[in-house]
Order: sequence, then C-alpha cells, then structure tokens
Amino acid sequence: MITLDPITLSVTLALVFVISVLVLFIFWRINQTQPGVLHWTLGGFLFAMAFWVVFLATLLDAPWNLGPFLSNSMSLPAVLFTIEGCLRFRGYHSSRRWRQMLLAMPVLVLIAWLNKDDPQARLLFHDAASAIGMCMAGVILCWKTSDRYELQANSLAACSAILGGMAFVIRWQYAFLAPEVDTRPMYVPANQVLFFGLIVFTMGWTYGLGVACYFRSNRQVMQLAREDVLTGLPNRRCIDENLGKTLMESRRSKAPFAVMLIDINAFKQVNDKHGHSAGDALLAGIARRLERAIRGSDFAGRLGGDEFVVIARGIESDEMTPDSEPGVRFNEFLQRLRDELNGPMQVRGHAMDIVVSIGVAFWPEDGDSSDAMLSRADTLMYRDKARTTAAEPSFSHAFQAPS
Repeated sequence: MITLDPITLSVTLALVFVISVLVLFIFWRINQTQPGVLHWTLGGFLFAMAFWVVFLATLLDAPWNLGPFLSNSMSLPAVLFTIEGCLRFRGYHSSRRWRQMLLAMPVLVLIAWLNKDDPQARLLFHDAASAIGMCMAGVILCWKTSDRYELQANSLAACSAILGGMAFVIRWQYAFLAPEVDTRPMYVPANQVLFFGLIVFTMGWTYGLGVACYFRSNRQVMQLAREDVLTGLPNRRCIDENLGKTLMESRRSKAPFAVMLIDINAFKQVNDKHGHSAGDALLAGIARRLERAIRGSDFAGRLGGDEFVVIARGIESDEMTPDSEPGVRFNEFLQRLRDELNGPMQVRGHAMDIVVSIGVAFWPEDGDSSDAMLSRADTLMYRDKARTTAAEPSFSHAFQAPS
C-alpha cells in the first residue's frame, strides 16, 4: 500500500490554495462587477491560511492545540464565504442573510475553541459542517440554471465542491468509527484521503469558477450586443435576426404573422422642451407599456430613435388564429395595443399625453422579406401619423407641463 507523507500533502495543499487565491484575486480584479468572486477569494484565502497554520503549528510544536483551533477557526468561516459567493453569483442577494452569516462566524470560532482539546469532537463537528457547506455550494451553482449551457458552465465548479465535501465525509466517518483519534492533527490516517481530495477539489474549483465567470461575462457581452441599453428591449440587430427567423418559419409552416412599426408622435418636442433625459425616460416608459401590451408569443424591440417594432405571430389581416385568443379580431388587437401605449404619463415631473402611430404589414400579402415588410409598415405608420396628428389639432400642446 502506498502511503504519502502527511506533511508533504499538507504543504502541497497549502501551496495549491495559495495559487487558487491568486487566480481568484485576478478574476476579481478583472471582473469586479461579477458578484460573489470577492467572497470566493476571501474564502480561498482563509482556506489557505487554515492549512498553513496547522502545518506551522505542527512543525513548531505549538502548545494548547493552537494549530487545530486556528485552522478550524479559519476554515469554517471560509466555507460560509464560499456559500455566500455562490449565492451572490447566482443572483440570490440578501443583506439579512449575510449579516446572519457574519454573526455565525464568532459562534464557529467559539465551538472550535471548545473542541480544541477533543480531537474526535473537533473532527466530527468541523468535517460535518464543512461537508454540508461545500455540498451546498455545489448545489447552489447548479440550482435552477437558466438553460443547459449555464448548467454545463457551472458543473465543473459544482462537482469539485461536492467532491471536496465527500472528502470531508470520509474523514468524518473515520472520526465517528475510530475508538480513538490521534491528537496530532497532521497524522490522522484519514488526512491522506482528505488532503488528496482537497487538492483535486481546489484545482477543479478554481478552474471551474474561471469557466463559470467567463461564461457569465461572455453572455453579458452577447446580451449587450443584442439589447437596447436604454429600454432593455431587443435592439436592431436582434430585431433583424428575429424577423428573419420568423420569415423562415412562416415560409415552412405557412403560419401568418404581422410586423408593426410604432412611432411616438411629437417626440422631438419632448427633447426640445424638457431635455434628452426626459426623452430617454419617455422611451423607457413606452417600452414598459409595450411589454405589458404584447402576448407571450409576440416579440417587441426598439428599432432606433422613437421607433419600436412588434412581431405578432399567428395573426392575419382579418382575425387572430384559432389557437390564440378566441374571438379577438386584428382591429381589436390593434386597438388594445393603442389603448395600452396611449394616454397620460408622468415623465420627470411633467405630465405628458402620449399618442403613438402604428403601421402594420402582413405576411405574405405585404412582402416576403424583412426589408419589404418593414418598408410597408413604415409607409403605413406615416399615414397613421398624418391621420392622428390631423385628428388632434391641439397635440402640439400635449407635452406642456401642467400649470
């Protein structure tokens, strides 16, 4: 049977933890907007200090079991930092929960002090808490991911955390079954398995977190490239992609759809009178109204300026398809859209009466390409603008602040 020197394993593990901390610190410096990375870095630092302390205490023959006490006092809070980092990375923010974790850390230190002279009790408590905490971190990383790609990106770090937890379970089992535990912490037989498992965990955990952070950053960049920063709606690029995809699907399935081009009447007056910040707030408000107005199967985006696009699937020029809202004709759908978008809105302390113009192009009668349908919708939108402006002779005063 091959046996490994516990001192060598301990030093190796401590060095691996140091490298992990440096890598996580670099992650944090590069991705300071990524939540949770700082907590992972602090957790890794405490883990590294815990193993260096127990090694040095054994080497120097420190009195009063100072090494195990300091090691447990650092490693248990490190587990809490790791859990909190995973929770924040996944978007589960809670100031109250974090305050409770901070309050729990002195309690863990107190328990470590009470157990410092009883190696069996020390291992039973420490390893159980560490195993549960590290398995929790792994589960949190994979819990209800948005899609299978995020699950795959987080799986290496999650599996590594669970592997580390299992290593603590093995030593806990040893402490539970052994009639007597060696008082020298470095020479506990199960430490060989534990230290080797933690070395593998640390390498997989560090690399896995790098993969997860890269995936998150790359997805955010892709989202920004396809999302309008001001309104949060899909931008022109995403509109073109969605319209092209809808056209291909309709050509194959013969399912009708409509493209609606929406413009805000007298929008320039808002910018001229109240400033561009008011105009931006108005666009954001219209975007929120538009999201409420469309159905789940529809698509809405900002084309540019004060123009928005809606792709209404399963809709024909005469009436809605049978599988959509029963008995609702297109004119009723269009009127419902106008009713939701039009009307008073408070923008930067100013009361504004919003009126929109809408042009609609139907597939296939109004075109069989993105450009043709958008061009037709644009033409009809300007006709609607001329009609609504003529019908509202006092519209030029609609954006005046109330006296």
